[in-house]
Parts: sequence; C-alpha cells; structure tokens
Amino acid sequence: MPQRIDCGKNFLEQVSRFLRSEPELKRLGLLLVVSYAVMAALRPNIFLTYDYTVSILYLFPEYGVLSLAMMLAMISGGIDLSIVAVANLAGISSCILFVAIMPANPPLIVAVAVLLIMVSFAMLIGAACGALTATLIAKVGIPPMLATLGSGDLILGLAIAITKGSSVKNLPPILSGVMNSRIGFLPVTTVMFFACALIVSYILTKTSYGFKLVMMGANAMASRFAGIDNTRITFVTYILSGVLSSVAGVLMCAHFNSARSDFGTSYTLQAILVCVLGGVNPKGGYGKVMGIALAVLILQVLSSGFNMFPGISNFYRNIIWGAVLLAAMIFNHISRKCKN
Repeated sequence: MPQRIDCGKNFLEQVSRFLRSEPELKRLGLLLVVSYAVMAALRPNIFLTYDYTVSILYLFPEYGVLSLAMMLAMISGGIDLSIVAVANLAGISSCILFVAIMPANPPLIVAVAVLLIMVSFAMLIGAACGALTATLIAKVGIPPMLATLGSGDLILGLAIAITKGSSVKNLPPILSGVMNSRIGFLPVTTVMFFACALIVSYILTKTSYGFKLVMMGANAMASRFAGIDNTRITFVTYILSGVLSSVAGVLMCAHFNSARSDFGTSYTLQAILVCVLGGVNPKGGYGKVMGIALAVLILQVLSSGFNMFPGISNFYRNIIWGAVLLAAMIFNHISRKCKN
C-alpha cells in the first residue's frame, strides 16, 4: 500500500521551520496581527467593514513601491532621498505625454496601448534619473545621502519648471478607470505592488546581481577585491530604484487623477520607516521583500486606524511615525548586537 502523506502536518512543519529560520518576519507578522486586532477592537463598526478594508488596500501601494526602491538603495549601503521627486517628475512627464497623444474617442485597444506607452515613458524617465544619481555616487564619489538629496532637489526643480507650479489636469479617464478597478476584491494598484514585490524578490534571491548587491552592501572593499564591479552594481541599483519610483508616480497620478510636483511629500520618511521596520539594515547588506510587505501593511493598518479618530492631527502622526522609526532602529540595532 502507498504510504499515506499527511499534507496538513507537512505544511505545519514547513511553517514552523520557516518561523524558526526567520524570527524577524515572525515578529512582524505578530505585530501586524496585534495592530489589526487593536484597531478592530477600538472601532469594529468602522474598521471591520468591507469598504474600509478595501480602502486600506487602495492606499498603501504608492509608498509601498517607493519602499521597495528605498530598500534596494539601503541594501547597497546607501540611501535614496530622491524617490518622491523622481516619482513626481515621471508622473508629470508621462501625464503630459498621455494627454498629448490620447485620441478624443479611442477604441479600447488604442487607449490601452497609449496607457502602456505612458507607463513605459515614465519608467524611462525614472531610469534616467536613477542613472544621474548613480553617476554622482559611483563616478564623482559623492556620498549617497548628499548625492540623492542634491539630485532630488534638481529633479524637483525640473518638475516645478515643467508645470510652472501648477498641476496637470484633465487626464483621460482610462488611467483612473484602470488603476481604480479591481481584480476580484483586490484593487489593481495593490496587485501592481505585489507584482513589483515579486519581481524585486526574484532579482534579490535568484540573480547574480542580488548576491553581488548584498556583498557590496555588507563590505564594499571586500566585494571589490572579490572581483565585483561595484560601479556597475551601483548603477543597476539606482536605475532600478528610479524605475520603481516612476511606477509609484503613475500610481499617484491615477489616485489623484492629476499630476503635481508636491504629491507624496511625506512618503520619503514613510519609505525609510517601512525599510527599518521591515528589518533592512541601514548600514547595508541585508533586507527582505517579505519584511517590506509586512511593514507596509502594519503602517497602513495603523494609519487607517488613526483616520477613525479625527482628533489625531497630522502633527501628532508625524510624532508617532518618528517615534516608531527610532524605536525600530533601536530594537534592530540591539537585536543584531545580541546576535553578534
């Protein structure tokens, strides 16, 4: 007789083995469950409704994709403070192109084709901005913090100059129509975030670039002596960061149905918070996409929970996010110190 396989037992063993090998993800999962339970207990008649759950899924993909971009830069041992500026410039440029080439009453196939051209153009802008930043870091030798701060101001200035401080309006309705639609109960924007997360996870875990990126972030000098081209890895990293930022820019344009140079001004801090909370080492050399996904969900659950209490102003929220960022950094530092 064939041996009976207990699938349930095997699955539980795999989950248990995974949790033992990934204690940081275990803590994040527990924190997500606790955060959701607390918010649900405070206002169950609001928080547990279907519409409120869908609204949570609508809101986090923008800064979630930006967090993936920030994670790549931080794993390399640097940081990218230009992600929001790149997102806005890519969004503005692609929206101007979108309005210019979209026919008045196009067939569906033509509208979709123009939409794909818009997204591709935005990604091209993001890649160019990432290449500029990488040149400043790898070729000129400017530290990543100063290089991305300077390039971010330059890119923001270009965005303001293009729009003259105003916004790009009257976008064709297909942009918001597609991005605000759902696949089942999941918004398209949420599906795009998870698609970006899967792609980044594959790049980090299944390609030689991912291995070299981690090595460079852990010890740039050792990786150079090991024969790794640090300049090339830096270029690829910041170009990928720019491309991801441009995707976030398109999501923001679809969300607000317009494009401006000041969208998402708070997303830089939130992206750093997500990375630190998700276990990315600020000194470089370590980071997991699963940690980013869990941290994004935790942050959005808390943010949506705060929205249920109008008395909590944005000023208090900044204090809360700053406190959470410091607490996460201290906790991660102590955890890594204890391991060593």
